[in-house]
Amino acid sequence: MKERLFDRIVVGLFCGFLAVMCACYLFLPTEDFSALEKRYLEDPPEFSWKTLASGEWGEAVEQYLADHIPGRNFFVGLNAYFVRMTGRQASMDIYAAKDGRLVEAPAVWDQDRVEKNMDAILQFSEKTGQDVYLMLIPSAGWAAAEDVFKPAKAYNDQEMIRWIYEMAGSTVQTVDLTELFHGRKEWYFKTDHHWNSRGAYEGYCAWCLASGREPVPEETFRIGQYGDFFGSTYSRSALWLTKPDSLELWVSASNLTVVNGESDEIHTGPYYWNRLEETDKYTVNLDGNHSVVRVTNPAGSGKLLVIRDSFANSMGVFLAESYETVLLVDLRYYKAELSALCREEGFDKILVCYSLSNFLTDANLVWLR
Repeated sequence: MKERLFDRIVVGLFCGFLAVMCACYLFLPTEDFSALEKRYLEDPPEFSWKTLASGEWGEAVEQYLADHIPGRNFFVGLNAYFVRMTGRQASMDIYAAKDGRLVEAPAVWDQDRVEKNMDAILQFSEKTGQDVYLMLIPSAGWAAAEDVFKPAKAYNDQEMIRWIYEMAGSTVQTVDLTELFHGRKEWYFKTDHHWNSRGAYEGYCAWCLASGREPVPEETFRIGQYGDFFGSTYSRSALWLTKPDSLELWVSASNLTVVNGESDEIHTGPYYWNRLEETDKYTVNLDGNHSVVRVTNPAGSGKLLVIRDSFANSMGVFLAESYETVLLVDLRYYKAELSALCREEGFDKILVCYSLSNFLTDANLVWLR
């Protein structure tokens, strides 16, 4: 009798849980964007007999329900901490280090992709007939490798960068950051894969040394701290109890102006301060990713083209202190003939600046022409 009562209670609780969840799905408001994960959630799938027959509709419904399950942030975070506590962190894309730092797993070597990207850069250099430099930025995980708990495989950034630079030969000049950045975990964010302003400044100084320029002294800048910064590794890890970073911004008295490719509007200064009120605060630097970003400094000299990923957003702030014009091009969005732009603009130098992990996976460099 007691066993039947117990069984009925268990079944009743289970059915009640299902009923509550169904009611929440039906009556609670749904969100389009997850602020914690920094991504848009799945929209309700449109029904058709064709997608039903193919199974696409069922898969879409499953993805939609997974994205909008009541209490999703709690369950996602609970699973992330459970994975970490059970020693399965090595199977994840994000590793937690000793000091609360969240870093990406080691980059994976892709010989075919590297060869294609290097061929594209070499051919572009020959076609333009201009000085082309390559700067690869090692990962935050590599810089903090000693603090990472039992990584699935060793961080091999220094060797990978050396192998890539060997392919450059004498045609493309290289800027090696590995010795400078080795062990310098403080030059990267704790909750994001990017370097912070200090790291970007050090990268800028390394570029100046390689290209024969004198960097603007650190004393030129007024450094401000802005708290509550949660970056991409925080969002992807779901380790919601991690403490936030402090976003450091270096402000100078230079009369810089910025024009983004999608607009003719002239913006004063390299920082878009309104972005500090948004989810992705890193876009305070030059307004984030755009096809073309033109930064102008009347007190600078020369013209620099930077073919880049998002790491150059923060370094571009410093590059603009030295050049009259810095043009940052993101090949994910820029589809015109870049060699024609070089002929039109007459750049003094061209810098290809990528993080190592992006260089190993980027499929857009092949469109350099």
